[in-house]
Amino acid sequence: MADDIVTRLRKEISKRDRPYPVELLPELREAADEIERLRAERDEARRLICDLSWEDSKEVARQLDWDCFKEEQ
Repeated sequence: MADDIVTRLRKEISKRDRPYPVELLPELREAADEIERLRAERDEARRLICDLSWEDSKEVARQLDWDCFKEEQ
């Protein structure tokens, strides 16, 4: 995902010429880490919902347009 917010944040962190103070770098790293943590939690919750359904888990995810099984594909 080229336009993914985590990718953009991490790219911004690595820039040498930035329009903001270097003191903000820890907060940018923390924000990127938190987004990744929350996505993992969301995907785990979605997998749980799919696993609890009566249908095939991956089919339920596909119907709901969830990508929570992406690492298994």
